[in-house]
Amino acid sequence: MRRGITIGLLCAAIVACAPAPAPRPAPEASRAPTASPALAPALALDAAAPASAPAPRLDDPCRRDADCGYDSGSGRCGTDPRYNRQPPVVDQGIVCYCDDARSACARLRVDPVPCEGDGSCAVDPSPRPHPVRASEAHRHERGRRCKDFTLATTCERTNLCTLHRLECPR
Repeated sequence: MRRGITIGLLCAAIVACAPAPAPRPAPEASRAPTASPALAPALALDAAAPASAPAPRLDDPCRRDADCGYDSGSGRCGTDPRYNRQPPVVDQGIVCYCDDARSACARLRVDPVPCEGDGSCAVDPSPRPHPVRASEAHRHERGRRCKDFTLATTCERTNLCTLHRLECPR
C-alpha cells in the first residue's frame, strides 16, 4: 500500500516538472503565401482596377420614404441598402422617413400612448402619421370614414392607442 502511494507521488512529480510541449508548426495550407521577387509585379494590384464596389454613404440623399432604413446597431436612419426598412407605425416603434426639406433620412420614435377610450386617441400627421393622445391640437377623428378621414385611431384592450389605415375605394 505504501509502495503504491510512493509511485503515485513520483508520477505526479514527474508530470508537474515536465517541460511544456513545443508549439506545432502550422499546416502548409494555412500559411500565408510568399512571393518571390520575380512574381512580385504579377501579384501587385492594378491601380486602375477598383478592389471592390464603393460602399454606400450614410448621407446619400433620399427621394421618398422607401429609400430610408434603420440600423439598430448605430440607432440611425440612412439610405444604406443593408438597413432594415420599417413598416408604417401602428402603435409604437421607429419610423424612418425622407425629410423633403433636407433630402435626408430622419428618424421618428413613437412611444406607446395610453388611453381610456377611442375618444382619447388621435392622429398626428407630422412628420409621418402616428397615434397621439387627443388634445386641442389633435382631435379624435369625426365624420364619415373614407370621406372625412382615411386614418383612424382606436383604444385597444391593452389600453394603447392604435393607428389604422382605412382601405377606401378610390
